[in-house]
Order: sequence, then C-alpha cells, then structure tokens
Amino acid sequence: MSIERKIETKPEMAASRFHENSPRVLSSPSLITFMQTTCADLMAPFLDPTEMVVSVRMEMSHLASTPIGSTITVRAEIDRIEGDKVYFKIDAFDEVEKIAAGYNEMFIINEERFERGVRRKLGSGTQKAQSL
Repeated sequence: MSIERKIETKPEMAASRFHENSPRVLSSPSLITFMQTTCADLMAPFLDPTEMVVSVRMEMSHLASTPIGSTITVRAEIDRIEGDKVYFKIDAFDEVEKIAAGYNEMFIINEERFERGVRRKLGSGTQKAQSL
C-alpha cells in the first residue's frame, strides 16, 4: 500500500530560515516533516477515531538540493506492520531528480491515553517550576 503527495515549496521551508549561513533551498527539517505527514496520511483511513500515529524513529538521506518554488513529490509505502508499529519506506523527488530516501517507524496510539500522559507531564512541570 502506498501514497503520493505533491508539495509546493515556500520561503518558510528554506534552510536559510533556520540558519543565516544556510542556502535558500528546501531544508531537511521541512522535508522530514513532509515525509512523516505523508506516512500519517497513508495510515489515516485505517485508524479508529480514537487512534493516531506518532513517529518514533526516522532515517533520511537528503540527496539533492531543491530550489524554493519547486514542487516536490513524496512517496510513502508501508514496508511492514508488527502489532501497533508500522514501518514505512519513503522517497522524495523534485522536478529534476530524487532528493531524499528514508524510513519511518510509527506507532498507532490511543489519543486519549496519549493526551493524559501529556497533561500529567504538564502538571508535573508546573509543580517543579513552582518549587524552584
């Protein structure tokens, strides 16, 4: 099973936005985000309303620069499923060449349980901050 998404690159996605000494090309953080969200899009139709997916491991090789204003295509496919863990193979292309290849591991989680854990951490952090 696979999915393909097209994304037009915009100035806020440029590496130069993250660091002044970086070029005005698509940044690796933006590319990773697109790769992760494409995997989540692939999973969405199969999740119950109480479920969501989170990335727990991501590997990406950024192979080539992409000028801002270009359209990229991200292709994700499910490699295998082991219980609640889903493994994806991902490739990305601009109009000229392959720009990235990678793997993503995602867990299917219960949204309410996850949010409870986040709230618990927030409450714990507030108490620690108040005690300082």
